[in-house]
Amino acid sequence: MPYFYLNAFIDSRLFISPFFSRRLDESAHQPQVAAAMTFVVTDNCILCKHTDCVEVCPVDCFYEGPNFLVIDPDECIDCALCEPECPANAIFSEDEVPKGQEIYIGLNEELAQKWPNITEMKDSLPDAEKWDGVEDKLQYLEK
Repeated sequence: MPYFYLNAFIDSRLFISPFFSRRLDESAHQPQVAAAMTFVVTDNCILCKHTDCVEVCPVDCFYEGPNFLVIDPDECIDCALCEPECPANAIFSEDEVPKGQEIYIGLNEELAQKWPNITEMKDSLPDAEKWDGVEDKLQYLEK
């Protein structure tokens, strides 16, 4: 096959063949950016509000409500320092939030925009020990 015809054949396959059509898809050439991961404060923090996690956060991404803490997902750098510090085991990586507690991902984002920033450790709530481990405390969350 002469050179001219070979090039025309290859060029036509680029436009016709689904196998080659990916080359023409501009999005295939765009770099993929991974979504930022964050940590999430979940159900067991309600009515406990231990602040050990606040003390170790290098970017001060915790926000304090009347009986609950949240993490601002836009500020969290996924350093994981807060997770082991939580005595109530209420902090999880976003992709490891326990089943049935996914609502807290949105609540952390929403309430971080409303509540004041907390940067220093404070005493936990008076009945924290009593409430630690109690399930389904969302109904007690004070916004």
